[in-house]
Amino acid sequence: MNLALPVLLILAVVTDFRERRISNRLIASGLFLGLALRILVEGSAGVVHFLVNISIPVIMLFLLFQMRALGAGDIKLFSVIGGFLTTRQLLCTMAASFVIGAAVGAGKIVYLICTAGYSEKKRTLIHFSFAILIACFIVIWGCAIE
Repeated sequence: MNLALPVLLILAVVTDFRERRISNRLIASGLFLGLALRILVEGSAGVVHFLVNISIPVIMLFLLFQMRALGAGDIKLFSVIGGFLTTRQLLCTMAASFVIGAAVGAGKIVYLICTAGYSEKKRTLIHFSFAILIACFIVIWGCAIE
């Protein structure tokens, strides 16, 4: 397995926790590495696969971005993942990350209710990059086990 993607995802999570954003330089580096890997493995056909896979998250998740339910950095991080993985793996990672994100969000709400009190008017934010990281590892390792 290529170690570039896990390293990029871990760096994204660290910067998301520290700065509450994912660096565009990190995203650009990930896209460049993903494209280079696709070209090395698949040749010129890899460019088409790369462009399709990095476009899928933008198209599918644009509405969530408009509703402010998902940040632009998270969508760009999904695009980076699409540059490295197959379309099926990308879609599985996206689905799994939303399940994990929902679990993390529910856990955070339960924690707030039990400790400091929770108001429905408060906005509960989570670092979604962490859910993306866990989901990607699950998908990559799950495919390796098959």
